[in-house]
Amino acid sequence: MAVPVPAGGDAARLPGPVRPRAWYLVGPSAALRRGQARGVQLGGRELVVFRSETGQVHALEAHCPHLGAHLKHGTVQGELLRCPLHHWSFDGAGRCRAVPGRGDVSHLPGPQAFPVEERFGGVLVFNGPTALFPPPDVGGPEHAWHVGPPVTVRCPWLPLVANSFDLEHLRTVHHRELRDVPTVDTPDPFTLRLRYTSRVIGTGASDRLMKALSGNHIRVTLTLHGGTLMSVQSDLGRARGMLLAGLTPVPEGVSVQLAVAARRGRIPGAAALALKVSRWLYTSFLRRDLSVLDGMRFNVATATADPVMRQLIDFAIGLPEDPNDAHR
Repeated sequence: MAVPVPAGGDAARLPGPVRPRAWYLVGPSAALRRGQARGVQLGGRELVVFRSETGQVHALEAHCPHLGAHLKHGTVQGELLRCPLHHWSFDGAGRCRAVPGRGDVSHLPGPQAFPVEERFGGVLVFNGPTALFPPPDVGGPEHAWHVGPPVTVRCPWLPLVANSFDLEHLRTVHHRELRDVPTVDTPDPFTLRLRYTSRVIGTGASDRLMKALSGNHIRVTLTLHGGTLMSVQSDLGRARGMLLAGLTPVPEGVSVQLAVAARRGRIPGAAALALKVSRWLYTSFLRRDLSVLDGMRFNVATATADPVMRQLIDFAIGLPEDPNDAHR
């Protein structure tokens, strides 16, 4: 049963948009086969994503503009998605291309199309008709990615992101200690980047492995993209780790989906093993946060006293909101 966000942590009372207008991770690429369509929830709206028979992924409004049938039940035919009810067919741009028994269909309405990109093993959809900025370019073809299942955290998106920018809790929760003064910059209005170097002071199994891999010198670059995607690059000296977290506001709080990368090697199975190790290290690190954040009531006044989180809150205030929310 859905549990509402606590009143003290109501997203509508926090700085910034309830749902940013940005790129959202809607699922792993591998879960959408050629010729398949499926429904997805994107903030306050329903969409359908489908992969054409040539492999292109498209995103449309979920319901047919004719009589409202849900297009997730439709059939992919070549490059078109056919409505299950009256067989109106739409292309990836939302244009009606064919209707049984009709010739010219150029005047008929089609569903709204949304920008789609495939990155780091996942499908990204922008929740507006036009993308305001490009999706993050994390890693490259030399990396293998694994997108895990979503986990719902019972708090709004801003407190969850603020937790990543809260450097004081590195020691108390994650057993890390800063080696230098962190730096924060905004390369553009949609990107906030934090850099710092830390050392391990914990003694757990994942702590010991991280210390051995890094020589106890961990350089971290944390980047927030549009308020909905967070990428983490960890330079361990001997190895590098990459993580991307997709954040989607839902009625219960925020849905978090993690994508982890590993560099492909020449040895068969090496990338798969590296992915398992990387997933274990990152999930061991993040598990300490997610359970604590459940039900959190974010104190904005206290957060603004921290210079790093102050920059995060200023950044959040400048983000555009979902067009659906702008008219409520």
